[in-house]
Amino acid sequence: MDIHPCARNLFSDMSYIGPIKKALSLLEIDVDLSNNTNPFLGKMAEYPDVLQTDLKQKYATLINQMNLPIGLYDVDSISSENILFTVGSCEGIDLLLRSFAEPNQDQILVMDPSFSAYEHWGLIHNLKVKKIPLLGESYNRLSVPDILNEKSAMLFLCNPNNPTSTVLDLDVLEELCTRYQGLLVVDEAYIEFSDVPSLVHQVSRFKNLVVLRTLSKAWGLAGVRCGAVIAHPSVINTLRYVQIPFGFCGLSQEIVRERCENPERMFQSWKKIWEERDFMMQKLLENPSVEKILPCQTNFVFVILKDFEKTMAKLKDNKIFVVDCSRHIPKGIRVTIGTHEENEAFLECVEGRELKAEELLLA
Repeated sequence: MDIHPCARNLFSDMSYIGPIKKALSLLEIDVDLSNNTNPFLGKMAEYPDVLQTDLKQKYATLINQMNLPIGLYDVDSISSENILFTVGSCEGIDLLLRSFAEPNQDQILVMDPSFSAYEHWGLIHNLKVKKIPLLGESYNRLSVPDILNEKSAMLFLCNPNNPTSTVLDLDVLEELCTRYQGLLVVDEAYIEFSDVPSLVHQVSRFKNLVVLRTLSKAWGLAGVRCGAVIAHPSVINTLRYVQIPFGFCGLSQEIVRERCENPERMFQSWKKIWEERDFMMQKLLENPSVEKILPCQTNFVFVILKDFEKTMAKLKDNKIFVVDCSRHIPKGIRVTIGTHEENEAFLECVEGRELKAEELLLA
């Protein structure tokens, strides 16, 4: 199998683990006596499909129609060969680090602020982690020269970004795809909530481009634990060396298949989230306790509070939990778009106004 040139050297002397080797051999098997399983206890006594070729094609068909490029790019479709299903997108991050970065030697680059898992797993794998600060009032710009001046094996970009909810400029992404020498990993966990063109349509153009997706957010399948690495087949072939077989279990595969074949309810839920996001943004703009709201392209909003300590204490008293981002951006919090009732409860809590005498009497 074709291995990506950026992969660690150790793979040159390795072969695939047994179940992967058997599945990729494409042997015609009528009687399989190789698994040492119990043949008398039904379907779940057998191992799940390790290749999921048909399911991957169904998933590819859907996402090929979403977040299409505009202007600058042609639309290139992906197929099952470009996809590796993972146990959530965090497994995808872990697989990439184990496959393309040498412990105690290589450096990876991450945006700051961004999803903490990139740094977390990088440190666990004994890699140097260099933070590249997001620039501008909306934290949506990067210094390409600063990135290119760093010797690194991998660059992680989150677009739209968690926690700021903002997006990177397409020209910057194009330049990095063309000029960055390591593996460029773009995490698109929240892209379905946005109008941002997806880079999945560019993986055939750039062999060093990897896109991460998750089915935990917009797809509403957090309990199923399914993510996807989307990349050139040589990247997918490399990751198979380190992925534990059968992590994507049979029951999870069935649920993902049903969602792919019947996505209408999912699409309708996105419309509800967009409506609630607009409602939340408008109310926050009018809120006297809010200093600033960053531009939003996700199912959460980033809010900078005027009186951080007071508002956070009030939220705690009312048993409402949001993400404290003040370590990265002073007085900043990340707030998920919930149901209308949940959003109302949050807005009422942070409104910050004093109760009138008649309201106190009623209370």
